[in-house]
Amino acid sequence: MLNQLLTEHDHIRKTLNLLEMQFLDLCRGRTPDLPMMRSIVVYIQEYPEQAHHPLEDMIFSILLEREEKVKLLQNLMTDHTELELVTRKLRESLESYIKGDFSKEMLKHQFSTFLIKQRQHLYTEEIEIYPLAQRILTKADWDKIYSTVPRREDPVFGERTQNDYELLYREIEGNNQ
Repeated sequence: MLNQLLTEHDHIRKTLNLLEMQFLDLCRGRTPDLPMMRSIVVYIQEYPEQAHHPLEDMIFSILLEREEKVKLLQNLMTDHTELELVTRKLRESLESYIKGDFSKEMLKHQFSTFLIKQRQHLYTEEIEIYPLAQRILTKADWDKIYSTVPRREDPVFGERTQNDYELLYREIEGNNQ
């Protein structure tokens, strides 16, 4: 299961990298692909926040029961809630910007904050928590996690990319060759 989470982190990182490329275009006064940016933000809102984070939260809860890295785990769980809010606000701001109703400077600030928070969160989980989970959690714990948290297919990187994300998937794969 940790391999699955690491793979999902890799997928999230790829989408963040593409988003950052578009963000840099915006910062440099070039015209970014706003629909692509929106597609990435929607993807992060719809998959990592709805499918990936609940799985991690279950892992974190079991580790908390064992009193392992309590403060860090509590912070990461709070991060999940905060990232959800930051992502929702970013999506709303981006949609307003596309309509001409939002400041470019404010949008740039929100994107910068979003990218930094997302990357720091991924790093902390991978360096601090995943190795701890590998060491501490038992097969019974993993079975409980797997049976409790409903899984759904990744709409971009799953076996079949959903139609709404075809262009996003092709762009990501094109940038990673």
